[in-house]
Amino acid sequence: MDFEKFSTKMHQLGKAADTRALEIENRRSLPPDLAEALIDSGVIRLWVAERYSGAQASVEALLDAVETLAYYNGSLAWVAMVTGTAALNSGFLNEEVGHTIFDNPKGMTGGLAAPMGTAVAVEGGLRVNGRWLWGSGTPFCSWIVGVATVVDEEGKPSQLADGTRMPLVYFPRDKVNLIDTWHVSGLKGTASGEYEVTDVFVPDGYWTPFPPTHPQIDAPLYRFPFFGALAAGVASVGLGLANRALDEIKQLGPNKAPRWSVKKLAERPSIQGQVAEAEARYMAARAFLRQSVQQLWAQAEQGKVDVNGRRQLRMAASYATMEAAKVVDTAYHIGGGSSIWESVPLQRLFRDVHVVTQHGIISLQTMEMVGKMGFGLPVPEGMV
Repeated sequence: MDFEKFSTKMHQLGKAADTRALEIENRRSLPPDLAEALIDSGVIRLWVAERYSGAQASVEALLDAVETLAYYNGSLAWVAMVTGTAALNSGFLNEEVGHTIFDNPKGMTGGLAAPMGTAVAVEGGLRVNGRWLWGSGTPFCSWIVGVATVVDEEGKPSQLADGTRMPLVYFPRDKVNLIDTWHVSGLKGTASGEYEVTDVFVPDGYWTPFPPTHPQIDAPLYRFPFFGALAAGVASVGLGLANRALDEIKQLGPNKAPRWSVKKLAERPSIQGQVAEAEARYMAARAFLRQSVQQLWAQAEQGKVDVNGRRQLRMAASYATMEAAKVVDTAYHIGGGSSIWESVPLQRLFRDVHVVTQHGIISLQTMEMVGKMGFGLPVPEGMV
């Protein structure tokens, strides 16, 4: 892949979304032509395995794309992040199923990796029921995933023959009922409503244990920890929003003077200090995240990632997201009354980043978990 041309394509796609921000929010979903452009751009296939004609690129390749798109439009970036990271599982499926799901160059996978369904083992597969939240981009997906808890016919906890207790299962789009519940404050255009399945038969092989830990393709991308990759993707959306907020306030500062003041914002020492501090927050948070990703990627290239590297990445992703929100908050408040208008990006950035912070993968509980590990206390390694 020519990543220079790909980067240009990401900027072009982002600019197209930027000019349609209000339309995207009013639809509460990406317009079909923009969703089609996202699919055709190749971003959602960056982590698809080469054997399925995917790019099998580095972790940073997707983070770069997500951050670029978020600079222009948070909803577009969020859909790209969710469906792009979902492709990581292409390295964990058996080859026959992998071809079925990922060979389609316009195929998109997405859904929520949380155990909100139940699965009963039946002859030849599973019978699955469930209702999941946060189905970002699912109207445009060809396959939708959901994590289920294995139960027996009486509904009691059970396991599959291979010991799996929580499979991540794949449903074809026509087996899933999408429920329009996405009436929210930010990331309005992601169509992240609920979705459900009722007594859907899932054939053998159309699931992986969750979290996925035993790749079928031995490559650095699939040795990289699933939760760490997802957390870094979420943080990259926040960082892209923060970068845009900084640029918005830098453009506003030389032109706006607060009421009853003759000095422009850019001429006020207090504002100068706040902007410098916010910029330092953004740069430091981004550097910590990228350094953690690079160190873990180097380990993955050597064959195995260690638990300390996993811990640091989860810490860096949560920290970067929290700092990104602080940067956006600073810019929003500096902008004053002009920040609230629909025509001004700062209000949308403010709303979007505070939805990003609510994702469970970068929550305060994550900091508690990595803090616990810092004291040498036990934590299930599969959750890091």
